[in-house]
Amino acid sequence: MRIRNCAVIGAGILLAAGCSHAERQARTAGEHGVVKGRATATRSPSPTPPPPRKIDCDRVKCVALTFDDGPGPYTARLLDTLKKNGARATFFMLGENVGAHRDLVRRMALEGQEVANHSWSHPDLTTLSSSEVRSQIQRTQKAVKDASGITPTLVRPPYGSTNKRVEHAIGMPLVLWSVDTLDWRYRDVARDTRVGVNEPKSGGIVLFHDIHKPSVDSIPKVVDGLRKRGFTFVTVSELFTGRRLAPGASYNERTAPPVQVTASPPAGGSSTGPPAASKPPTAPAPTGSAPGAPAPDASASRAPVPGSPAPSGPTPSGPAPSGLAPAPPLPVSPR
Repeated sequence: MRIRNCAVIGAGILLAAGCSHAERQARTAGEHGVVKGRATATRSPSPTPPPPRKIDCDRVKCVALTFDDGPGPYTARLLDTLKKNGARATFFMLGENVGAHRDLVRRMALEGQEVANHSWSHPDLTTLSSSEVRSQIQRTQKAVKDASGITPTLVRPPYGSTNKRVEHAIGMPLVLWSVDTLDWRYRDVARDTRVGVNEPKSGGIVLFHDIHKPSVDSIPKVVDGLRKRGFTFVTVSELFTGRRLAPGASYNERTAPPVQVTASPPAGGSSTGPPAASKPPTAPAPTGSAPGAPAPDASASRAPVPGSPAPSGPTPSGPAPSGLAPAPPLPVSPR
């Protein structure tokens, strides 16, 4: 049985409005009208996605929940939970799963969730030729766009496995994670909840899988627990607002320390939020971080995730690119 990978959270100050990845018109398939006795395919009226949000995660305590390997049989219930709690997340989807769940992909976009690419069939991309890598990504790009009207801008390589050749072939920012819940292994609601609530730090990216029932069952308490810790739930793109994500670079967190906040924002994700407490003394930039923004983010690295399946091709070596700090060691999810 194959195991697969996949999300953004936080509570604080919302400085503007919107989800930058929900601005395009989503397309609807399968609806028909009758014209002069003939059934003809028609498009539904233009959907109304939520307005874009602009959240400064240097001032707000943000966390990004991410979900891999869907859509699946539990994704609709997960979307219900996120909507009820006014929480945004990012879905790294497999192209082969999109066709049977086009309505869910469209719903993600309309509700302000971020749609992203996790390859077509979840292979270790380092074992494929460059043309095969491009096919895995491009087929999924098309499937997601056809379902939602939105072209993904982020990729999560299966297993977190990558190398320079894969990075070049994909040509898009790669998103890893700072917290691996290992939900695919344990399939335990209590454990998923405990890890999901206790381990995230400000600017973190948390990995869940929406293809497993216990994972989805844990999310209501995870959202509640993280909100009590002062987190605001954001998409991955919102997490990096104001920072340029470089094609081929890997990102597992946003590292800048936030201003302390006093309360959670309204559950509906309003652009108005609680006032910030007095700003603490400026902390020194993380070692190796870029001297200023917008520059490639300090959490970027071109190194593969430690513990990933051994790639068949050459692995990157040498120092990180100028202005980038190597990503810290990450736990690796076999799926």
